[in-house]
Amino acid sequence: MKQFRLLSIMVVCFLCTAISYAHDHNHKHPANEIGISYGASYCPEHKEWGSGCHIHYFHTLPSHEKWSLGGGLETVWSDGAHYNISAGVKYEIIEDLSLGVLPGVTFLKHEEDKTSSYKSQFAIHGELVYALLQLGAFHLGPAIDYSWTKHDAHFMFGVHFAYGFK
Repeated sequence: MKQFRLLSIMVVCFLCTAISYAHDHNHKHPANEIGISYGASYCPEHKEWGSGCHIHYFHTLPSHEKWSLGGGLETVWSDGAHYNISAGVKYEIIEDLSLGVLPGVTFLKHEEDKTSSYKSQFAIHGELVYALLQLGAFHLGPAIDYSWTKHDAHFMFGVHFAYGFK
């Protein structure tokens, strides 16, 4: 719970700082983006908070600037370990707000299951990201992630930081 409080304070401070900057509305899509999201995760099945990190790479399709293809890696630390590898698409819903959907494979092991190894399962990972603050090739903003498997799911509320390049 302390992690969630600390993250909440950081997000509020970040939002106050970001709002004080003038937002540049001259929008141009980078050809490539590498990003990282870090935040507090919540597992409804176990009613437990933890932390999580998601790293992704996307390549914008030249003929359809709102669409990107890419992949990601994710890890969540809460009730045992959870790792995910995925590939999928990202769509810019409106300027600076994008939704990524990445099917993949999750490898998980719960703390109470000390005798078995990691189990792999099909997973869907979704992320909603808003690029609130843009400084040159970098953007920063809030992110909400959701990951689902047949036996496990979690939400992650955090901060997204990315770098766009040619």
